[in-house]
Amino acid sequence: MMYQSSWFQKGAILAEKHCSFLIPKSEKTKNRLLSFWDETYEEAVNFTGLSITKESVLALAYLSFLSILSILLIIDFIIILLYKLTGVPFDFLTVLIMIVATSSVPFVFMQYIVSYPKTLVTYSKIHSLGDIPEVLSYLVMSLKLSPNLEQSLIFTAKESSNSLVRDLRKLLWDMQIRVYYSVNDALTMFASKWGKYNESFKRSLHLLRSSIDEPDEAQRMMTLNKALDVGLEGTRDMMRAFADKLHQPTMIIYSIGIMIPLSIIAMLPAAGLIGLQITIFQVFFIYDILIPIVLFMYMRQVLLHRPATFSPPHIPKNHPSLLLINRKKISFLAIVIGLVISLPAIMYIYYTQFPSSIHFPLISLIVTLNNTVPVTLFFLWGIVISFFLYSHFIFSAYHQIRKNIKSMEQEFSDALYIIGKRLREGKSPEESLSYTATTMKGSVISKLFSDTVFALSAHHATLDSALFHPKYGSLKQVYSNRIHTIMKLFVKGTEKSQKTASISIIRLADHLKALQEVEKHIKESLATLTATLRSTASVFAPLIAGVTLAITQLISSIIEKMMMNTSSNHLFTMENTALNGITQSFALENIEPTWFILVVGIYIIELVFLLTRFTNGIEDGDDMVSYLFDLGNILPIAMLVFTISIFASSLFLRSLAITI
Repeated sequence: MMYQSSWFQKGAILAEKHCSFLIPKSEKTKNRLLSFWDETYEEAVNFTGLSITKESVLALAYLSFLSILSILLIIDFIIILLYKLTGVPFDFLTVLIMIVATSSVPFVFMQYIVSYPKTLVTYSKIHSLGDIPEVLSYLVMSLKLSPNLEQSLIFTAKESSNSLVRDLRKLLWDMQIRVYYSVNDALTMFASKWGKYNESFKRSLHLLRSSIDEPDEAQRMMTLNKALDVGLEGTRDMMRAFADKLHQPTMIIYSIGIMIPLSIIAMLPAAGLIGLQITIFQVFFIYDILIPIVLFMYMRQVLLHRPATFSPPHIPKNHPSLLLINRKKISFLAIVIGLVISLPAIMYIYYTQFPSSIHFPLISLIVTLNNTVPVTLFFLWGIVISFFLYSHFIFSAYHQIRKNIKSMEQEFSDALYIIGKRLREGKSPEESLSYTATTMKGSVISKLFSDTVFALSAHHATLDSALFHPKYGSLKQVYSNRIHTIMKLFVKGTEKSQKTASISIIRLADHLKALQEVEKHIKESLATLTATLRSTASVFAPLIAGVTLAITQLISSIIEKMMMNTSSNHLFTMENTALNGITQSFALENIEPTWFILVVGIYIIELVFLLTRFTNGIEDGDDMVSYLFDLGNILPIAMLVFTISIFASSLFLRSLAITI
């Protein structure tokens, strides 16, 4: 997974080059610090292919420690400055939080840097095992056309680009330099190596090897189908086990991310009863920094063990549908529109901090508006709308292209049946493609065959050129590795024997159906869980947050009334003192509802980011396009639910407070 580790390798090399002075000069101290580099660590470095040294990792760890410490000290200074500007008294709890964060976070980050190669090994192995269906499918497809094991390995290494294939390419290189006596020895070693992590894959590879020795063609095909079934069943079991293990992490995320934090919010007005002086800065640190970081680290740890099964197709930036998308222009417009929407909140925040510096009627209007509608909601909506515009205008095109590719792949297996049957009837490949295009007219896949037939006649091209020519080939704008690979096998088969090709094409159609069934089964096994997580992100979390904020305001108003009712009664001195502590700590002075809505609203936005990433990580792995597209759709819904729940709950609870 070199794309995952390139930043680490570059950072380690730069740190060793420019910051080696950070490493202690004493050999005794240095050896003690380098004790992390044991045999296991050496194996991890070799497995990931990292070009790093002990000193480079140590230099990067020290550099990261000092960088994080510097950032935290700057944040501490800003917090102290904000306390001074706002006139809020500096309290012990804030000092404690600052000391704990500043003294612990740099060490945690330093440990993360040192242990990164081992983490990367776990990630690489799990994701490589998820590549088994694709590797097996290419091996089986090639062997069904030609019982040549070395040729099938070369074909798979050439057509696939996943992480497991990189190990397969190394195997082929070792065969070239005579590390192994034969392809059978090489495949046996490869099966033994990966069999430690997936027994089904090992069995499939042994079945592939034994299929070469089958004297009967029918028996050979049965063995190949058995090899594919064993591998796919292993993948299904692996994803089923992953899905079963997700229930407990999901409950933990739901508890520490939603229920417990939002329940505590409702209880904050009573903090004065135990003498706590709660400030908006403490709430901001805990809810908008600490909890999101904890959730992010936990979700990341869970997703590290997610097998990367079927990867979505890669869409290059030169795709015709993407050429008109100007990312810089869209980003600029989205930011400008977001700032315009946020303007009332920005002006109000500035006015509350520097009231004597602004004097014009609009400020009075905004202050009056804040009594009815918390203006910080404009700031939250500015963030949401800005991101929605960016996501919608950039990633909708990607989503539509992928949707078309999936439709093509779904229809492709049916098209292969039609082509195979026409070839069996003695028709030429060209006539078979033309007949398939006519028969499937109206479907997405029919255009591929129509374009192929047009290229054959208009350019007098060969079948290979009509499909794969870089200028007029019909597959030029089809970004499905699966379709490309099968059509290459189709061309190769027709060049050998039309009768053999017809049988092979029908078998490939069955093979493709089997892959689609596995994909469908995996999505179904995860569907209930991901649907619950999406509902939580878009509806339940913002709804609960809005209601909780309204309850918090109700409790504050009740405490204020009780304070007024008991202030004139000298017989209740203790109660009066407690209520005064509550009021000073929360209700009247330190935290206004406007700021509280801002802090909780930012938390809800962060929660949507995290839950959407977790959901997409479960379904699509590391695919950022799907993540950003879904995020652009979910964020506005979540903020709308949050806004409506605040107003609806406030209206209901306000009438309740009047009667109390």
